Amino acid sequence: MAVGQSTFTQRLTTAGANTLSDRRLLWALVAVFALRRLIAEVPVFMPPGADVFPFIYDGHRALTNPDAIYAESAALIARGFVFITLYPPPQLLIAAVYALAPGSSGAYLWVATNALAAIAALVLLLRLIKKIHAAATPIFWLVTVCFTPLFEDIRLGQRGGLLMLLSVGAMSLIFARPATAGVLAGLATSLKFYPGAMVFAVDPRKTWTFIASLIATAGITLGVSFIPFGSPFLYLFDVLLPSLGWARSGPHDCFQNSTPLLFARVVGGESFGVIDQSGTWRQATFVPWHFEALAGGLAYLTIGVVFLAAIWAVWRSGAAQPYSLALCFSLGTLLPGEVFTYQFLPMLPLLVIVFMKALERREFGTMLILGLAQWILLISPCALPLPSLWTVAALAIFAVSVWHARSFRSVTAGPVG
Repeated sequence: MAVGQSTFTQRLTTAGANTLSDRRLLWALVAVFALRRLIAEVPVFMPPGADVFPFIYDGHRALTNPDAIYAESAALIARGFVFITLYPPPQLLIAAVYALAPGSSGAYLWVATNALAAIAALVLLLRLIKKIHAAATPIFWLVTVCFTPLFEDIRLGQRGGLLMLLSVGAMSLIFARPATAGVLAGLATSLKFYPGAMVFAVDPRKTWTFIASLIATAGITLGVSFIPFGSPFLYLFDVLLPSLGWARSGPHDCFQNSTPLLFARVVGGESFGVIDQSGTWRQATFVPWHFEALAGGLAYLTIGVVFLAAIWAVWRSGAAQPYSLALCFSLGTLLPGEVFTYQFLPMLPLLVIVFMKALERREFGTMLILGLAQWILLISPCALPLPSLWTVAALAIFAVSVWHARSFRSVTAGPVG
């Protein structure tokens, strides 16, 4: 029996290796999934409620009455409203530039800019890993084409493409120009705060210039950009901090996920909105019990474990790059209390880097786990029996990445591998 199992495992491993080495098959799969993606995305590209339209609207407000934006947001938050302007000033300044375009062209120009930034980030990321394996390039594009959060970010006009370009740029320059890498990471942090977690991804004794330039760039950029928008303390205490509670938006729908919401739904019995084929929203629950206090405790415990695991993995890997920066960048998905589908985009660099390392080491079990997580993220969370399976997939990618931290330790410079 054991001999038969061993033979079967060996044959399965050989079949997997042959498949991953067949460049023609892999490129054919890239073409098939790219066509599938095109068919799926074009009908829903930039829908009427896309995030880019209020983004450009806030750009118009920044041009006409900038000092009222955060005051109005603070007043709305105090009255219980949640869908208000939370953008830090650098994002409002970008929105203002695109709001200068005539008519609705500003929205289309921003979506095009974000898409081009995402493509540039992917090209940089590919350069970091393409020497690992002869078929690394088609595998990279296959993983990317199947990564739904990337396309959610682009089609809705979010800012993930720009954030990923700045962050992957930092990953590319961390060895040759750590100060410049810190500037790029600092600019990303000023646009959205989670890239700041990359300060934990380097050895402060060896790469202190990265940390210093990140903090200085983020601080100076935010400080200067607040000038037309009023007091930064109003934004911090009356807008940002009150908005950090994961339950701030009341009932959540199937497009909203996070580590706290995973436990709220599975342990706390919290309901979530789902939409049927007729376009009608209804409430659904996954379990009949309601252990809300336990759910909250498990959520905070998991978040703490995730953060400490990231620090431990950075140390265990010897702060290997770009692995460590990608690992800390991914915390932007796992730590916030409420994320939408496009906010799973920070997992992409880590997924690609760890998948390629597993390919290099012929660890097919690891690739299978990552592939299953990728398959979950290929499906809309609203089409799954539990939307929080997206969070389970993200946690699985993170856990596998932490588990394999030691395999990156030999990397001291340049591309992965």
